[in-house]
Amino acid sequence: MFNGTGAFPDVRVQYLALAKALSTVGLLYIHLVDHSAMGAPPVPADFKLELRAGFDGLCILSGGFDHASAEQALLEKRGDLIAFGRPFLANPDLVARMRNDAPQNTPDTATFYVPGPKGYTDYPALAA
Repeated sequence: MFNGTGAFPDVRVQYLALAKALSTVGLLYIHLVDHSAMGAPPVPADFKLELRAGFDGLCILSGGFDHASAEQALLEKRGDLIAFGRPFLANPDLVARMRNDAPQNTPDTATFYVPGPKGYTDYPALAA
């Protein structure tokens, strides 16, 4: 659920109906976020699969993915794309790091979405 709204009766039914209805109006994609990696209650895997099956457009997954788990989710067709938020903030060269199985910088959450360059342009890049 979003921003602590919590579960309510028939929440699954409501979201599945919404996914099907959004398909009929030509919505291009849905973006499923699972913040369980940050301590939120997990979105059940079977529910995510039901949402994906009920929506005709692209499905973007995000939340706690690393290179290996993202590849696995794509191979298993659980989603069409994987979004990386925090890893990209700390690793502007994230794609190169993943291609080379290089270690990643640890995100500094205290610098997320604050004014100025700190946390945006000061993370070390891979050596050339």
